[in-house]
Amino acid sequence: MNVSICRAVIIDDEAWIRDGLSKHIGWERLGIELVQVFEDGMDAITYITEQPVDIVLSDIRMPNMTGLELVATIREKAKEHKQLSHIKVIFLSGFGDFKYAQEALRLGAVDYLLKPSDVEEIEEALAKAKALRESPEESVLRDESGMDKIEEPASYLIKKALGVMGARFTEDIHLSEIAEELCVTPNYLSRLFRQETGRSFSDYLSDLRMEKATELLKSSMLKIYQIGDAVGYPNPRYFSEWFQKQTGMSPGDYRKHHAI
Repeated sequence: MNVSICRAVIIDDEAWIRDGLSKHIGWERLGIELVQVFEDGMDAITYITEQPVDIVLSDIRMPNMTGLELVATIREKAKEHKQLSHIKVIFLSGFGDFKYAQEALRLGAVDYLLKPSDVEEIEEALAKAKALRESPEESVLRDESGMDKIEEPASYLIKKALGVMGARFTEDIHLSEIAEELCVTPNYLSRLFRQETGRSFSDYLSDLRMEKATELLKSSMLKIYQIGDAVGYPNPRYFSEWFQKQTGMSPGDYRKHHAI
């Protein structure tokens, strides 16, 4: 087993937390060298890509790049920079909602700690991360067996986004709301959505609503304004104009031509 010093970075947008973690954690005793401290994920990812880093202790909510986006970016860059695949991430967050912990752990975080955490708890998480980092053979075996294999962050986030859209397409839903639920920025989700689906968020949502609208027009006895409301367009005139633009015919004409 390799027992060399592990290198760690701290990422948190609050200065007092960065200072506290730097000063009060027994880094030397743990066999971990704190090599850098950042207040923003964007600056950190540049350093992590260029310098050897083994452990990342990061906040979840930060400007420019959230902690979850950071994990996804590290995993993506690991395809070209193999050394990044061994980085262990610990999240330290003020958000106690289980969904944040669930998202973090699902994306491959070693641990998720709530602020304020005591020094002992943080050191236990760091020791765990160090132990995992020093057992690469064991990690590889688990990954190949599929037991602990982690789904690609990009695919997982988009799968979650599509699930939310499927459940709430009847509402006045916006990409920014889904990004908030997934703990990522709207710009990041928009870019990722197009990358993974080949379509923009708005185009995908429009297609989803059209699929349901045509289904209801063909198979239900609902009035046209009721169908519009059922697919997220409560304004009858807007629904008819939107449908005409998408299909080249009015909802009424579509029903006549496709009635079951």
